[in-house]
Amino acid sequence: MNKRLNIGFLVDDLNNYFTNQACRGAELAAKNLDANLLIFPGRYIGEPDGKFGSKEYEYQYNSVFSLPSSQNVDILYVLLGTICSRASEKLQEEFLQNLPNTPVVQLFAKVDGYQSVTFDNKSGFSKIVKHLIEEHGAANIGYVSGPKTNQDALERLEAYKEVILEAGLVFDDKHVVYGDFTDESEDVVRKLIRQNDKLDAIVFANDSMAVGGYNVIYEMGFTPGKDILVVGFDDDDCSISMVPPLTTVEASSADLTYKAILNAPNYIAGTELTNMEVETFLVQRSSCGCDGLDYEGMTKRFHMDTIVDNDNRFIESVEKYLFGIFEEDGSVAKLKKKLGVLLADFAKIIRKETDDWSMLEADFNDISFPLLFSYTVPEKCYNVLGTLQHIAVNMFDDIETKVIIHRMFANFYREISFRAISIDIDDRNRSDKLDRLVNQRSEDIFLMSNDNEVAYEHLIDGLPNVGFKQALMYLFQGNVHNSADVKWKRPNSILLKAVSNSKGAIAPVEEQQLVRTVSIFNNEFVEDENRMTMVAFPLFVGDDLYGMLVVDTDSSNLSNIAPVANQISITLKSLLLIEGQNKAKKTLQNSLEQFMRDNSLLDAISKSDELTGLYNRRGFLDHTQKAIADLQNKGKKTLVCYADMDNLKMVNDKFGHDEGDFALREIAAVLKETFRSTDIIGRLGGDEFIVFAIVGVENCEAIIKKRINEILKRHNENAGKPYPIDMSTGVYEFECSPDIDIYSVLDLADEKLYSEKTEKKKKNGSYR
Repeated sequence: MNKRLNIGFLVDDLNNYFTNQACRGAELAAKNLDANLLIFPGRYIGEPDGKFGSKEYEYQYNSVFSLPSSQNVDILYVLLGTICSRASEKLQEEFLQNLPNTPVVQLFAKVDGYQSVTFDNKSGFSKIVKHLIEEHGAANIGYVSGPKTNQDALERLEAYKEVILEAGLVFDDKHVVYGDFTDESEDVVRKLIRQNDKLDAIVFANDSMAVGGYNVIYEMGFTPGKDILVVGFDDDDCSISMVPPLTTVEASSADLTYKAILNAPNYIAGTELTNMEVETFLVQRSSCGCDGLDYEGMTKRFHMDTIVDNDNRFIESVEKYLFGIFEEDGSVAKLKKKLGVLLADFAKIIRKETDDWSMLEADFNDISFPLLFSYTVPEKCYNVLGTLQHIAVNMFDDIETKVIIHRMFANFYREISFRAISIDIDDRNRSDKLDRLVNQRSEDIFLMSNDNEVAYEHLIDGLPNVGFKQALMYLFQGNVHNSADVKWKRPNSILLKAVSNSKGAIAPVEEQQLVRTVSIFNNEFVEDENRMTMVAFPLFVGDDLYGMLVVDTDSSNLSNIAPVANQISITLKSLLLIEGQNKAKKTLQNSLEQFMRDNSLLDAISKSDELTGLYNRRGFLDHTQKAIADLQNKGKKTLVCYADMDNLKMVNDKFGHDEGDFALREIAAVLKETFRSTDIIGRLGGDEFIVFAIVGVENCEAIIKKRINEILKRHNENAGKPYPIDMSTGVYEFECSPDIDIYSVLDLADEKLYSEKTEKKKKNGSYR
């Protein structure tokens, strides 16, 4: 079976509507490709003019941007237009240069040297500026642009200038101010209004900035839509709830990411791609001075002016309007069929093939509104119904029929309002249920924990019941302090503390916990039989970054990840304090027992690996740190050899776990034969081994590797197994000193090991 494609997706805040919809489009494309979608939600790069100092710990979220690697993604899509909307060109370049060596595609931004996909800003912006001029006679039009460093902002500014000049109006630099694409735009809007007398209208480069603009307009004694006409861009979910509702341009981020990610195989292969564009539409509301729905415009958009000619194209147009690219989702098929029946029956009535209006009510009641509203918004349903009502009223002259039409559609609007409220209540109830579950687990875990261990698995138990198919909680080794003024460096390894899926929640034993950070999406505890949408989210409180929560979920559940992770983080802060106290208590207890009974055997057992007889992770670190601290060893030539069995997963999957255990014991035997009895040899967990040896001489790496290969060859011949027993190694040499940080040494050896594994992979293909 071919390896499933792993598509990485770097985004900003998942609770941003634009970003959330982009993720939904990406997931749909990944489903069509049968590919895994790995989402890395950070925040924003750069802080222009220093106004974002209040957004504390935003950099902690950005730690996820270090997780993608050529070992866990085959292609990487980056929502650069939002992530770097505040960043200077230099910061953007640094950000891009730090991305892994895989095909990289920029979304909503154009960057030289990278594949880029973005909106046709010129077309969308031209429509909305022309609307102000041609329909409302606006002549003195101000513009609130995005940052000067943002390519989308510059393209929209050029479109604004072009329309102004084509209309014969005067363009003045005083008409333009620069914001940051956020709702914190009050200062620049005040500047715009104060330096321009009697503005007719203000165009905002996106809807979020218009939110701050409304505050200033009201503050200065004006009314949006009356004294100053206002329009935006993006059709963010905030636009419909503004007072008055904001006229904007519908530009679907879901459509764009869907088209871009659907072309992932072509990007990877390097084949030439045709230009991808997403059509934009004017969304006419009252902030621009319009009164009510543009019935004629909607009729043309839906091709409803051809219904009487037995042309049913309008059904497809309405479906496209309501669902966009989500009509490709298999769950929509039954919904489209029922909607198609309603529209077809409406056409029969308009063509006067029947006068049975009651069948429309039956068709309407047959539609599943919870499913409908998971793919579209109530406003679009109102617009479709309003257009249908407009056409029906104008097709019939008798008063009795018009009364029937008005009453029926009034009931439709009423039902949609009730269903929308009901669905909103259900969403809040689900969110409350999730909060209660996590809070209850946080309370219970303190009761479940004891002096010997913390029941981490209880913290994520039950998440599969609230939309998370599987959840894995990883913690970094030791206390990881991540401050704003220090560049975050991803540790090479991480500890898997808890796993939760449909089978329940477990805590891996200590020997199984150590996982390479690049393998957080793919290890023996990840259920990967089916394609996945996985999200990595940081666990932190203040400057303390504890680890990562990785969940497999549907894109419709993305907004629930942050509150879950935040609650887990708060609980972890307390748990880690308790765990530290427990360890201190246990250490004291062991010391007292050893002093009183000299029970060294018990201590040895607690530090040994049951399968191989080597030291376990705790035993290895304990003995190694003592050797490093011993002043008699200061200045001696020393090495750490990191070893990793090459094909354990294949052996387990193909020949069974007993054979896997046999192979691990053989690896242990090879290392014991290679090194001296005085050297410290341990199994860190899974397929990972480590050796600490004071060798007294330099340049031992080649000798060690040669000896390991010779002994491996002999063991393979004697074992006679149908699979090779092999390992990769990384040897790091240094001078012993009490000042040595063993974790840093292990990371350096691990990096050398990974270089060898990468070379093997290039030469022999994947062996995992």
